[in-house]
Amino acid sequence: MGLFAFRRKHEAEAAAIAVASSSIDAPKSKKPTVKADGNLNRRNSGRASANSYLTLSDAQDIIDGLIEDDDVVAWASATTDQKNRALYTAAQRIDRERFLGARATDTQALEWPRTGVRRPGTYINTYSVGFPFRITTDYYTDEEIPERVKKAQAVLAVYLNNNKDGIGLSGLEDYKSVQVGSLNVTPNQFGAVGLDRIPPIVQGYLNGIRISGPGNVSIKRS
Repeated sequence: MGLFAFRRKHEAEAAAIAVASSSIDAPKSKKPTVKADGNLNRRNSGRASANSYLTLSDAQDIIDGLIEDDDVVAWASATTDQKNRALYTAAQRIDRERFLGARATDTQALEWPRTGVRRPGTYINTYSVGFPFRITTDYYTDEEIPERVKKAQAVLAVYLNNNKDGIGLSGLEDYKSVQVGSLNVTPNQFGAVGLDRIPPIVQGYLNGIRISGPGNVSIKRS
């Protein structure tokens, strides 16, 4: 084969390779989805990528026991994406609380697990193991997500799914009128009242493990 023929053959092969390469579809970008981190549990909780304290399946187990009010009925007809977004938002709202103790690691994405937090109303009885006999406090482990946090997230997710503005309220929506002189405050409704209004049952779940109490509005006379 002459030099000229060899060159033509080489150029033809190179062109064929270029055409074949250009016909390969480029990876299509996927729309990011919000979903609960199924790997977040007692064994490997506190991951840097975690965005929920429980999976959608675990949340549903809790929700199945709730009374069928308007929020629960709306949850039943919601899509999987809507439920996952509600769970994600509920976790973000819960993490705005000031919890007792400190985060277990510097790299975890969420506020739990934590270290140095006592289980509310729980004690360890050492009478059965011998002297000295005493009752000591019981603490959450550094890898543990309290069940009350999981329940709070599930219930709050149900509420937020049917009350989309519940995460960014000013607090004044709860009052029909606010009079500064002689302080006359007329509530608009009863139940969940205050900044970022959330169901009272959620407040109850978080009591005992947080520093802050329910949100409220301070009205001062100048």
